[in-house]
Amino acid sequence: MLQLALWLSFFFTSTWAFSAPNPKSSPNVFDTFDTFIEMRTGFGKGNGASEEVYWMGEGQLYDSPSGKILANVDGFDVSRGIEIADGHVRQFSRKIFWFRDPGTNEIMTEYKGKPVKPIKYDWQVFDLKRGENEADPSMTPILPSVLKGPRLVPCMPVIPRFAGKEQMMFQCPLFIDVETHFGRYQAWEFYDYIIDTTFNENRPPSLAWSRQGPNPPFNADSGVMHFMGHRLTSFEDLPEHIQKVVNEDYPLFQSAPDGMEEVEMLEAALQTNGKS
Repeated sequence: MLQLALWLSFFFTSTWAFSAPNPKSSPNVFDTFDTFIEMRTGFGKGNGASEEVYWMGEGQLYDSPSGKILANVDGFDVSRGIEIADGHVRQFSRKIFWFRDPGTNEIMTEYKGKPVKPIKYDWQVFDLKRGENEADPSMTPILPSVLKGPRLVPCMPVIPRFAGKEQMMFQCPLFIDVETHFGRYQAWEFYDYIIDTTFNENRPPSLAWSRQGPNPPFNADSGVMHFMGHRLTSFEDLPEHIQKVVNEDYPLFQSAPDGMEEVEMLEAALQTNGKS
């Protein structure tokens, strides 16, 4: 199941806010690096900064080309950010997602006689750096790279753009072509993070994620996954059924890694045990 996914992985009210817009820009234009970092990792100087952030969502896994729903999917990513230097933040994350029966929505443990396990990454570490945009320095791309993780893959720049007058979108593409002990693994993924630039407290930062690639044991060739999520700032804000399964079976995922020391301990345990 480790070859299944390489999950990589903004709003303002009178009481709390993300980092302020660049004063040299128009009122609806943010410094996109600061905005993305605070939205994605919680690191920032606005009242919306958080020690940790949780991205919770749900979606479906489809067979392609038939369109048959093979499984429902739900889960979350938990992350924290640490500043390394000006324009350079390190993101520490964990991710876990479950496949659920499309009829009963119960967590699946087998499919056609083959075992089904959750997709989980006990740790991932990303470096996020400020890019350049000479035409508009407030609309800089974000340059991500995988520093630590069970899989190291090349990352493309995160591109900010406006979608109308009241929404900003950060598009995160990922194209995967790597050798694994299962064989060659190829897939593509797109993450789209969205901020409401009117700072409506009823419209929190949201995420749309799409992926096409092999999904054994469901589909060994070209399954399609689509996932919708939103940002939370505490474990207690997750749905109760998610909290229950994490507390009982996956307590590591209650919070993000504390830092590189914990990540290195987990890496050493993986090498010793041969599993994550």
